[in-house]
Amino acid sequence: MKLWLREFEEELAARHVRRPLRERLVAELADHLACEEGDGTRIELTRIGAARAIADQYADELASHDARRGAFISFAALAVTAVAMAVGTAGTGRSQYPGFNHGFSAVLALLAIAAIVFGSQVALVSGLLATWRALRRRSVAAMPAAEVALLRRRTTVALGSGTAVAVGLVAYRINFIDVQPAGWLALGGSLAGCAIVALAVAWSALVRSSATVTAVVGPAGDLYDDIPPLRPLRGHPARLCAGLTLLSGLGMTLVEWHAERSLSEGLQRGAVEALGFLVCFVALSRAIGARR
Repeated sequence: MKLWLREFEEELAARHVRRPLRERLVAELADHLACEEGDGTRIELTRIGAARAIADQYADELASHDARRGAFISFAALAVTAVAMAVGTAGTGRSQYPGFNHGFSAVLALLAIAAIVFGSQVALVSGLLATWRALRRRSVAAMPAAEVALLRRRTTVALGSGTAVAVGLVAYRINFIDVQPAGWLALGGSLAGCAIVALAVAWSALVRSSATVTAVVGPAGDLYDDIPPLRPLRGHPARLCAGLTLLSGLGMTLVEWHAERSLSEGLQRGAVEALGFLVCFVALSRAIGARR
């Protein structure tokens, strides 16, 4: 029995199962086997199964569980970040908008605004896709390794973008610390700090979930599995990119035209939005499963 348990622990270690969990699994199995021996039952290890097979099953299920859990925790952290961004935006709207060139540095202001605007959109899309895939596959004990990797990539992109948003919020507050009201600066800064803490917790969960190795064979699936209406565009990522780029640019144009009462302002911001979406799609579409 001791030899079997030692082999079981070694196989778990080979699959990079975390040490605390590894020790708990070994202790539980040892206790179970000891109880059977105490009842006078002769333990047939062949009935239990090979140590490697049992360890593989635990590792495969753990990797899938951790990947889904990481996606859910990340979504919660992104929700905190969204609240911080919404309150910060509302505060800027209630006070006099300072303009990007009235703070310490126009470059810092533009970088912060770009991080907030584009980071929030990427975080929203990738975070929703990761969470939706985790919900769809919540009843699957062990997902294929390729699918686990896809879920982890989507979560990583979402957290990276959310972190950019949180850093942008802090940088924006610092840049206009002498311009905006102190109350809104304190509130926005506090919420941005809460978002950073929540994102740090989510990053920690993602790092832990990425350790365990799964060996289940199977396809990863893609964006078109998650959103069935897009399936006619499978194999045509350029068409998908062109259509979504056009929609994002047109949407921003209409929104800014209405908000600023200026068509030229709307067209300018719509063009920037479309260009930003194009760059993000080319850079990240493979990572989130929009193209092979």
